Amino acid sequence: MGTYYYFEKNMANAKNSKKKSQEKKHFELFKMRCNDLPPIDHFEHDDKPDFLINGGVLGIEHTRLPKETAPPSKGYAIEDFRQHIVDSARKYCEEDIPPLYVHVYFNSHQIMPKNRASEIKRISQLLAEIVKKRHYDNPSKAWEILEPESTSEISTIISHISITRCHHHLWTVEGVALPQDLTIERIQSRIDEKNPRYTEYLKKCDECWLLIVVDVFKDSQSFKIDDKILNNKFESKFERIYFMDASHRRNLWKLPITRI
Repeated sequence: MGTYYYFEKNMANAKNSKKKSQEKKHFELFKMRCNDLPPIDHFEHDDKPDFLINGGVLGIEHTRLPKETAPPSKGYAIEDFRQHIVDSARKYCEEDIPPLYVHVYFNSHQIMPKNRASEIKRISQLLAEIVKKRHYDNPSKAWEILEPESTSEISTIISHISITRCHHHLWTVEGVALPQDLTIERIQSRIDEKNPRYTEYLKKCDECWLLIVVDVFKDSQSFKIDDKILNNKFESKFERIYFMDASHRRNLWKLPITRI
């Protein structure tokens, strides 16, 4: 087997690992926000369904709801690219300057570079230099918004940077999300994709709930959420369906359902 095979295999493993990490993060948030869960002695991060609670007393199937304007994978790839830039810049700064709360605002129109790894390194180093320079120039300033000069290499990617003194380093990715209207049909279509698998899930658990997740501050999943939409009755084979906004708002809704 050639080098290309192992490269593709490693890429697939990395993608699956990231997916599992995201599912775990959402499940932990769901546990915090949902008052309907039974006491959890233990759980397994499995597949079909994604989580098994207390040895299969309850299963939770996780799914994300992307916007329809572009292939979900494209939006997720850009978000992942931005996150790597910010994480790398934070690491460059952690040992050299005191803790800061840094919001990095990315421009909305962005094309994925061909050489992703080298671009992440290049942009993250430029970002780190801007943040370090700001600290060295104004070490006592508690809060500031920086806008890269229009002539700088970074200005086509990052629009501005908000910096606040803090007790530990916390760097976040921000962007200009263009929300779609969340529709009944969009939610029902996601449920319809999962309904046929419900019987298969019950081979591992006594009952199964569906958790639909968005993050309204990520462009690939940005929706205008109207409570009227979420009060609609959805057709479901699952015993319960929850809709969760995994952004800093951390909103959770239990959707009304009609069992089919």
